[in-house]
Amino acid sequence: MSVSDLELAQLLCTRLCHDLAGPIGAVAAGVELIGDDPAMADAETIGLIGDSSSAASRKLKFMRAALGLAQNSSGDLKTLVDGYVASASGPSAQIGVTWPSSAAFDKASRAFGSSWSQAFLNLFLLALEAQPGCRALDVAIDTAAAVTVTITARTAPGRTVNSREDLRAAAVADGGAELSAKTVQAYFTGRMIRAAGGTLTLSLLTDGVSVAAAVPAAP
Repeated sequence: MSVSDLELAQLLCTRLCHDLAGPIGAVAAGVELIGDDPAMADAETIGLIGDSSSAASRKLKFMRAALGLAQNSSGDLKTLVDGYVASASGPSAQIGVTWPSSAAFDKASRAFGSSWSQAFLNLFLLALEAQPGCRALDVAIDTAAAVTVTITARTAPGRTVNSREDLRAAAVADGGAELSAKTVQAYFTGRMIRAAGGTLTLSLLTDGVSVAAAVPAAP
């Protein structure tokens, strides 16, 4: 699989636009329902506009940090993730997130260096998308030898595990995978982890999918 930096940028932009199209389109639909008559702004329409604009804002903040150059603290990362998960899952099927200690976050940050913020957010997004119907996300950081960040996306109890093989193929870049707006984020994540001197693996579990990035521990 070969992709130029220009093609990568184009695909990532397409992916970003796709992520924001839903909530922004809902805002536009709500405004259209009101039209030129403010009296048409009933509670349901106002709620639609408010919820959709908030979702768009949370997604944009997350994607700007994941794909841009901003540096974020551990607290910022949690806020960004919680906001994105809330906007992606909806009020009727909230996804629970389990976090590790702040000390583990600090060790991972030193090991990954300047790429930590982006690497973590992209790992999180990859795990969320690799398991359709995800209902719980567990974050674990092992610092015993190499620093390994593992994010496990679990299905609802009793549901069949249904992983995205196209994302795994793009993330590990083992050839044969064709990039698209749906898989470019996985490819971007794998490329970032390898640039930091690490390895990325996706594993199928009995109740979900595990995404793990391992890098050498900081001296």
